[in-house]
Amino acid sequence: MAKSKDWMPKQDDDIFNKQKAYFERVETNKTAWGIPDTAIDPLLDLQAEYEPLYWKIQDKKNRTGADVASYRDCKKRYIKAWRAFHKEWVVNNSKIPVADKVILVGKERDTEPTPRGKIATFPIIGLKGIGGGEIEVRCRVTTDQTRFSMHTLADAVECKYIFVPTGEMPPEDPDACPKTQTSKKARFIISCGVKNAGQSLYGFFRWANLTNPQNSGPWTTKAQGVVIA
Repeated sequence: MAKSKDWMPKQDDDIFNKQKAYFERVETNKTAWGIPDTAIDPLLDLQAEYEPLYWKIQDKKNRTGADVASYRDCKKRYIKAWRAFHKEWVVNNSKIPVADKVILVGKERDTEPTPRGKIATFPIIGLKGIGGGEIEVRCRVTTDQTRFSMHTLADAVECKYIFVPTGEMPPEDPDACPKTQTSKKARFIISCGVKNAGQSLYGFFRWANLTNPQNSGPWTTKAQGVVIA
């Protein structure tokens, strides 16, 4: 009997495309499939570490040997954890339809990334000054009322913001904000600097599709957080 092919791709680009589609599907169906967040979150943390390293090594002119070593180390840890997750939560999970298991395993030579539609919603934002000139940002999808979370069609959260002294009027348009930040995680920090203590940070946020920006979601209305020294 011929040995079945490994479901894990070999080439870096194929691994990147597969992991994106795989965990988008798992995140979308985790409740129906009985997969707890405690099982998924370590993989999403590794994904958040892995994807920026993958993009960094694509720049062959500017990447360093250390960049490549960091990527290879992260990829090894990510794939090991991914295989363990698949074995424990997917292979013998009777709640996952066979058709979905086939999609998750995929085809070895299917290298095309899964098309993603336009994001129709904006994130629910919480801003909190935590001292040291830093503001903590927490984002969640509209349907998630208890914990920070990423939209399954988004690569990141995009933010445009501005510091406004007390008594001055904030802008109503994100394009009027000179500062920007993008995060691959739904919880992140904006380093404002203690020099801006006492001022308010006004920010606009959206779910971002970094591959196809026109499919990014709409901007939120302005959110406010006070910078604390």
